[in-house]
Amino acid sequence: MDSNVEIVAPLVGDIGSCVSALLDGMGPAWPAPPSDWIEAIRARRDANVAKMASKLMKNTAPMDFHSALGALRTIIKERPDAILVNEGANTLDLARGIIDMYQPRKRLDVGTWGIMGIGMGFAVAAAVETGKPVLAVEGDSAFGFSGMEVETICRYDLPVCIVVFNNNGIYRGTDVNPTGGADVAPTVFVKDSRYDKMMEAFGGVGVHVTTPDELSRAVNEAMDSGRPTLVNAVIDPEAGSESGNIGSLNPQSALRKK
Repeated sequence: MDSNVEIVAPLVGDIGSCVSALLDGMGPAWPAPPSDWIEAIRARRDANVAKMASKLMKNTAPMDFHSALGALRTIIKERPDAILVNEGANTLDLARGIIDMYQPRKRLDVGTWGIMGIGMGFAVAAAVETGKPVLAVEGDSAFGFSGMEVETICRYDLPVCIVVFNNNGIYRGTDVNPTGGADVAPTVFVKDSRYDKMMEAFGGVGVHVTTPDELSRAVNEAMDSGRPTLVNAVIDPEAGSESGNIGSLNPQSALRKK
């Protein structure tokens, strides 16, 4: 609903419900689109699906974002009644396009360009209000904003499974400090952090995984048990990329150019 360009007919709602309502409103007399246009769209879709399928099916260690999300995509398909919470940079951007939803009002994510840190609050509220199992897919940076809410989740024994995509940093865990010296870049986190140990410290279940198969087993066990669980999913530190290429929008220093 928020746009700096006026929207003549804004729609807010489940995409399936909205499209069905639009089709009903158009009525049967609406002219059909050209068949060659439909076939061109279908061919492009099929090519994209085939290209993506190979990325989602990889079972390598360390994982990349696609292979890890491929495992979670299957879990949501098999558990359409679960609530999906999602925030991060690459973790959010890619999950939006990879993980399909099958029922309305089951997805809560951070929104475009910001408000990181809402994931744990969303997960707590969703579990309390619905009683449904919650799968919270978190980038390690996003989780860091409110990760201590794992204590709340454990204190109330909520059916929340948190998956932290741990690639040792923001976007990539391999960045170099541009100012030089021995200090790590500000976008790089403590290498190989064990977020699963945080959950264990408060009495929940912590799991450390390195492959999509391990990730799938850990999340399914958590969703079946209903116990507070955190899965530390190791992602290749080199797999990430800058979200939206927003660095290109930064003003350039005239002094540095000289």
